[in-house]
Amino acid sequence: MPNVVPDASAVGGPSDEVVHLVESELRRWVGKGDDLMELVCLDALFPSGKLLRPILCVEAARAVNGAVQPVLAFAAGIECLHVASLVHDDIVDQDPVRRGRASTAEHFGIAEALLAGDGLSMAGHAAMLSGGLAQRVLPATRAVVDAMRRMTQAMMRETEIREDLTCSVATVMDVIRGKTAALISAACEAGAILSGATQPQTLALRQYGEHLGTAFQIRDDLLPYTSPDHVSGKAAVSDVANRQPSLPVLLAYELADAADRKRLDTIFRDESIDPASAHQAVCDVVTRTGAAAEAARRARSYADDARATLHGLPYTERLAELAETVVNRQR
Repeated sequence: MPNVVPDASAVGGPSDEVVHLVESELRRWVGKGDDLMELVCLDALFPSGKLLRPILCVEAARAVNGAVQPVLAFAAGIECLHVASLVHDDIVDQDPVRRGRASTAEHFGIAEALLAGDGLSMAGHAAMLSGGLAQRVLPATRAVVDAMRRMTQAMMRETEIREDLTCSVATVMDVIRGKTAALISAACEAGAILSGATQPQTLALRQYGEHLGTAFQIRDDLLPYTSPDHVSGKAAVSDVANRQPSLPVLLAYELADAADRKRLDTIFRDESIDPASAHQAVCDVVTRTGAAAEAARRARSYADDARATLHGLPYTERLAELAETVVNRQR
């Protein structure tokens, strides 16, 4: 029978057992909070978010008949790297909220958050390199490091296109693939490599992660326009306040008539406009032009593509469930 864990969370629902194993591994590598570095790192990690990347690493291993225990440290290492990127991203965006509460920089200060992000990165690399067969650990680590390089490049590109509503949908899709899909794809690829998957199996799981990560980020970009702030877990006005053109906004800009396009131009150029008012105005345009519906359709299409890559793998029910729940999530 397939090795499937029951549904229990907003994104794909890892079982309490898997969540507990991952969280215990995170604490093992970060510490108990005995000094300021450990304390700030723990604050960034807990309460844990969706744990999508470590769960995907585990489930990719299971999909090729691999065991959970040998990939746990590696999976926890990926989560450390991911959370480190969030800590730094919140500093770049000056976001005071993360997961419905004060961001690490808001809580402890920018200097402390920067150092904790570095500390989490080091803990992540240490965890990934901590065990297993070198002929598997090294290529799995290389996949994650390459993904992190793509992520930082995409984050830099994101800063370049602020306030630019003419940057094109294609440009934002490249950012999405680099900033989010790359690491999700690498998590799946690493789980496969660590479990001794064949090259075709590894390729299929990497492609699954690429499609899933793209669907996930499109849905994430859509949430500020479809879900209340307390549900989405992130300040709904963040992208508009930072004049960051997300996919729904650029789709709206393409679909808008002259009047709505002028409204968007004004909002993204005039920093004196109240962020909440600006967000509401953008939300109205995104909805009225059908951009929200189009973004949702694209997310669904990528999720369908993710499921399609799983054909022929031994145990895929869990990964198929994840693809479905990613596009239906409300936070």
